[in-house]
Amino acid sequence: MLFTKRAALAAIFALSAAAGFAQTSTLNGIEQMSRSALSPIYSGNEVKGYMMFGHGDKADRKNDNYLLDFYDQDLGKVLSVTIQKPANRFALLKNSFNGSAFAFYFCNFKDETLEIETYDTSLKKLGTKVIEDLSKVDKMIIQNQLKQNGETDNFQGTMSLFAVPGHGFVRNSFSGMMKGYALVMYDDNLKIKWRLASDEKSKQYEMVSLTEATDKYILGMMVRRDGMMSKQVTSSMVAIDATTGKKVMDLPVETSKTEQLSLSSFTFDPEKREFVAVGEYYKLDDKPFVNKSQGFYIKRFSEAGKVVSAKNYGWQKEVMSLMPAEAKASLEDNFVNYTHSIVKGADGKLYIVAEQYKIVADGMGIALSALGGGRGPSVSKGKIGNLLVFELDPQAKLSSVKFYQKDPSNATLPPGTGFMSAGILGHVIKSQGGFDYQFLQRNDANSQFNVVYINFDKEKGEGTKRIIGNIAFGDNGKYAVDKIDFTSTANYSYLYPAKPGYVMIADYYKKKNQLGMKLVKLNI
Repeated sequence: MLFTKRAALAAIFALSAAAGFAQTSTLNGIEQMSRSALSPIYSGNEVKGYMMFGHGDKADRKNDNYLLDFYDQDLGKVLSVTIQKPANRFALLKNSFNGSAFAFYFCNFKDETLEIETYDTSLKKLGTKVIEDLSKVDKMIIQNQLKQNGETDNFQGTMSLFAVPGHGFVRNSFSGMMKGYALVMYDDNLKIKWRLASDEKSKQYEMVSLTEATDKYILGMMVRRDGMMSKQVTSSMVAIDATTGKKVMDLPVETSKTEQLSLSSFTFDPEKREFVAVGEYYKLDDKPFVNKSQGFYIKRFSEAGKVVSAKNYGWQKEVMSLMPAEAKASLEDNFVNYTHSIVKGADGKLYIVAEQYKIVADGMGIALSALGGGRGPSVSKGKIGNLLVFELDPQAKLSSVKFYQKDPSNATLPPGTGFMSAGILGHVIKSQGGFDYQFLQRNDANSQFNVVYINFDKEKGEGTKRIIGNIAFGDNGKYAVDKIDFTSTANYSYLYPAKPGYVMIADYYKKKNQLGMKLVKLNI
């Protein structure tokens, strides 16, 4: 590893307190750019800087340069680092930061191996791990991931390196033709702490997708089916002890045969030490997307996996009276809500941020499928609707429903999704980047929240505009909306979290090989 400037990364956090005036940064000679090339660096809940990873010029005939640039929260460059690796062998699959260490996950496509490197916050190298025992399906997934250029995390299979603050990183892999999964936890020095894998004797096909790391647990969703060609897919909530790797929960959200529930979000309440599940509930014989749901629910489970409380919020009884007229119309249009975020304010209020979606017929997909004799793309597509924020008081009473209308957009669905439950389908759309919701920002006091989304504004006689939408709310009890036009001539534009009161936009111009980064102030 070669340092072009020897400095501690801790300088990012020190300099953020005495912010500079950069606010913009332009980089030339960027031959390729993807969303994952830039990563925010957090301290607590707030963004304190950014890391950018890129493939630089050749070091020499035998070695390639990989460049790491670190920026403070005002986009001032703090540190540049060059990593040298053998030429024409490596591609980056993933980079992660767990608060104490950076991890870089490479594919060595010549040797057909994977390689992880970790560095502390002074950028001292901590460890290297080469993974040689890759299954055939692992190799297939890696090839697909490289083709996608790391743009999305496919819910139906991706090789990931999941950051767990205070513990290390979790690497996943697959067995058979995706019949089972395996998880390995490494500490910051890449020493193995534990392994967790599917039971080889199990007849079921199962896959786990990790979604959240808490102070003690790693949360995820388990998807199971009876066979490779089975159309019946079930899901369950999974919680893993981050220290031991033991599963402490692997349960369906339904705890009674009289329930039919979709599961769109699963999180942990650190104050009450309870797991929280959110989704929509149906009559027992209803079919999601054919029949409307009856409302949404919140279920709480103890750390032992026992139901602590379960509360339903019916559309007609509790919700409808709090909704504006335009929200009621969309509810009647058979949309389902996908829960993106569940956050608790310092005042004890709970906020649930959801986005509407449903399945509609895809005319092009139907035509191509017919031409292919039934083989081809999905005959359905996802239609993305509006955003809602449900506010509950500390006693879990629904106190407010905010509705934010936006232009509908489409989401591509893989074949076979018509047999998935509403909750699983929402996760598929989320993993493929199909929703307009981008992220939620919060301050360290948990008193101010910002929901950032993109709206493709289509006005008659005008070109489509790309609008950044920002919904601000918090302990002051007020909701504010800000809309910013970020339409540009860039080939690709990406949106990232930023310091409080801002978002960061990265515009990539392919012909110029140029990347422009800028901070945009939100009117909140």
